[in-house]
Parts: sequence; structure tokens; C-alpha cells
Amino acid sequence: MDKLGHTPIAIKDKTMKSHWLLLTTAALFLSACSSDDLEEELETINFGSDYYKNDYYLLNATDHELDYHIANTQLNGDERDVADDDYYLATLAKDAQQYAITHESNANRKLSLYVAARNVFGPVAQKKVEVEYDHAYHVVAWQNAAQINISLIEQQQDNQDNAYALRIFAAEPIQVSIKGHAFSLDAGELSAFVHGSDCDSDIKIAQKNVDLCTISFNRSYLLVANQQGLKALYTEQ
Repeated sequence: MDKLGHTPIAIKDKTMKSHWLLLTTAALFLSACSSDDLEEELETINFGSDYYKNDYYLLNATDHELDYHIANTQLNGDERDVADDDYYLATLAKDAQQYAITHESNANRKLSLYVAARNVFGPVAQKKVEVEYDHAYHVVAWQNAAQINISLIEQQQDNQDNAYALRIFAAEPIQVSIKGHAFSLDAGELSAFVHGSDCDSDIKIAQKNVDLCTISFNRSYLLVANQQGLKALYTEQ
């Protein structure tokens, strides 16, 4: 006993009780978090080789102003409601420049892509896709008649000196002619790279010359086309 009549064991017991109280409080706090909240946070934690962080370029090749959403599937593989405001990314006007984002996801799990026309009832598109590690992608919203669609296209380049490089994506069935060589594309189909050097006569779409005199040699582009010709043109990053 000390001069005040206290024993050392009493101080130890008080310390243990304080530690127990702190642990109990922490446990109660953790139990208050829903499993959905915890799963949402775990979804983008870095799991080493099972963790993907990719660049995505949002493209609007439609006649509408569009809202873009991306959602990961849950850790158990169930799909989330990608239309929910929690997964909103950006709004792009028609004819807007491409908009770059970075999105985190886990390996071997799908992403849900979603676009919806703003201030217009009805036109929406949704698609589930799988991606590869350390790749860049175009998220292309495109239009066939009144229907909006969405496609994921991996970014690529095939640069050549003294020439421009194009991949042509068809929003509608089209006929294409490259330096007199003709081929057809169905709606939603992407061509291999083609090359040209004359900016206003090498390429015809739906029997119309395509004016490409604003683009540069030794660069690569994605051209979205319909039956009226060139709809949109984007640089491959």
C-alpha cells in the first residue's frame, strides 16, 4: 500500500478497464458500418496484382447532351445500379471534346457503363465490359437513328511519317472507300487502321469525300461515321 492507502493492482485494473472501454467503443463503431459501405470501400483498395487503374476517354458522338456513369460490380459479383447518382462521372454536350477520367477496379470483375440523354426522356444505353490492366480506353456513346448505344474501344496508335492513321467506327451501316479500295462496315463495327496523305480526297464515306485537313501526319485518330459522313473525330492518346 502507498501513503494514500492505494495498491498498485488498483491502478493496473483501472488501466485495463480503460483499454476495454476503448476496444468496446471501436467495436461498436465498426459494427455500425453496413457491410455494403465496407464493401464499397474495399472495392478500390489496392490488392496488388488484382488491382486495375486505367484511363478512360468519354466520347459523345450523338445528337444529345449525355450524362456518363461507371460502376464496378460488387465483390461478390453482383451488379450495382449504375444509373444511381453515386456513379455519375461527367456531362458532355454533343460535339464536345473527349473527356479524360481515371477509374479504379479489380481484376476479373466487370464494369457497368451507362449514358443517359439529359433533358430528354428515354434515350439511355448500358453495357457491361471487362478491361485489361494498364490500358487506355475510349468510352464511345454513339447513335443509330433514335437509339443511343455505348461501346468500349481500346486506344491504339499506328503512326506513320507523311501520313495520318485512322480507325473508322460505324454508327450506321456505311460504305467506305480508301484510295479507291472499298469496304463496308455494319453499325457498331470498327475498322482496322487505314492511312492517307491527301486530306480531302483519300477517304470517302457513303460516297462523300471526308475533309480531314485539320488533322496531322504521324498521328492516329478514331473517326465515328454515319450515312452523312464524318460524325466525330478523336485523337488516339
